[in-house]
Amino acid sequence: MLNEEIAKFLGPGSDAHPIFDASGISAMREGMRMAGAALPAPTLEIQDHEANGVPVRLYKPHGMQHVPTPLLVFLHGGGWMLGDIESHDAPCRVLADRAQCAVLAVGYRLAPEHPFPAALDDCANAFEWALANAGSLGCDADRIALGGESAGANLCAALTIRFRDRAQDQPAFQFLVHPATDLLLGQSSIDDVSLPGMTRSYLEACVRIYVGDQDASHPWISPMRCPDLSNLPRSVIYTVEVDPLRDDGENYALALARAGTEVLIQRLPGLPHGFMVLPTSLQAVDRAFDQLAQCLKSYFGDR
Repeated sequence: MLNEEIAKFLGPGSDAHPIFDASGISAMREGMRMAGAALPAPTLEIQDHEANGVPVRLYKPHGMQHVPTPLLVFLHGGGWMLGDIESHDAPCRVLADRAQCAVLAVGYRLAPEHPFPAALDDCANAFEWALANAGSLGCDADRIALGGESAGANLCAALTIRFRDRAQDQPAFQFLVHPATDLLLGQSSIDDVSLPGMTRSYLEACVRIYVGDQDASHPWISPMRCPDLSNLPRSVIYTVEVDPLRDDGENYALALARAGTEVLIQRLPGLPHGFMVLPTSLQAVDRAFDQLAQCLKSYFGDR
């Protein structure tokens, strides 16, 4: 069944990356899950919930169980095909511990079994659930942010556009780590920056599998292509040096700024795309998590 779904979106005769068959995707999902489980991470208070039918996991630092805590709703990366709550358990724990905030990880549905807009719908349902249930979760309803990395950052940016005319559903800020915002993939860094595994053909296949027969320039798919980026929440965007998608996040930050949105943009040197699922025993990764945590503290604290 999975092979049929893949073939439907890649089309006959595709020269896509060889991992794009049922066994390849299944193996990569399991490998990512096992790698995530092997990462050392802080021990926190953990609660698993179902948010309007979507599995979510709440992380809270110890000692804050009875204090209204700021909340980051976090959307994992993985090319819209890979990743889940377990694969990104460690980075969620590290962020919650170092930023002293709650983190809600969202287990959205994956392509190719569930192409666009399934993942976006799940993330919307989970975020609305978080807003509605902040009090019972011990979180501060006035300090709920939306963040993600890579494909998750794409979903985050798309949601802020989707919710733009619903002020009650907007996050306090959006927190994007090396986002994919233009799925037409015209950025020069895609060809100029080399990172094993993230070739142009790989990225194009990811997009085709996620987007299916939809128009990739739709603002809910490619936020960068939205003709009006005004009246969006203040934004934090981190890019990394070793990333074919590096131009993507930086161009989006400039576009937001030109539209009048408050935006902080920073490039982290020496790090590759996907660094959040690398061990914090690596000094550069450890420093990066410290930077992310300090930024979250600042943005939650000055509201």
